[in-house]
Amino acid sequence: MSSLEDLKHRIEALELALSTILKHVPEVKVSVEVPKVILERRPVYVRIGEDEIHGRIILLALDGFLDEWRTAGEVASELLRRGWAPKDFKQVRPALEHLVSLGLLERVMGSRKGRGRKAKWLYRAVSNLRDRVSVLEKSRDT
Repeated sequence: MSSLEDLKHRIEALELALSTILKHVPEVKVSVEVPKVILERRPVYVRIGEDEIHGRIILLALDGFLDEWRTAGEVASELLRRGWAPKDFKQVRPALEHLVSLGLLERVMGSRKGRGRKAKWLYRAVSNLRDRVSVLEKSRDT
């Protein structure tokens, strides 16, 4: 008998043995549980007065000034134009960054023509700003 025929006989024997074993094995079912994560988001309410720099920048955004990309310098100039100048203009950029972290403004690195010609952060209001900000009118008595 050649080794090829011997190999064929051994394969047939293994197939027969496997078939016999599988007839006596009950059906195998595999069940896998996949956890589902539910993230619960709760709004956090932050009260900001219109006399604070954050509130004044939000008012600029609600008025449409921040519908277009603006530099911190342009925001500071508009605050000054409206008579809302902060005590220190160095407060404008941190206030803008804080409003970005709150999700009320977005920022990108952009380049502006003009002095220095270096890239600057540009800011604009998020598209759903009016849904995210509630303006409460307070009477002078309270």
